[in-house]
Amino acid sequence: MKNFSSLEELIGIKFKNTDLLKQAVVHRSYLNEHPDFELKHNERLEFLGDAVLEIIVTETLFQEYMDTPEGDFNQLARQPGKL
Repeated sequence: MKNFSSLEELIGIKFKNTDLLKQAVVHRSYLNEHPDFELKHNERLEFLGDAVLEIIVTETLFQEYMDTPEGDFNQLARQPGKL
């Protein structure tokens, strides 16, 4: 996909830096087949996204379950669906 404007329209976000959007969809295996591609794979962005999601989930749990001890949160994190 060379033109990402249709993807931006679909998700409702206009990127100031479209290279970030392009990089977000580039898997490492694509680079093996296209070594001349100008950007890196998406794993660093994936790492960042995982960290952001962890913060959001943590804050939500903290606010929604105010009487829950922090040790219980650790147990719940290992057993999704127990809340």
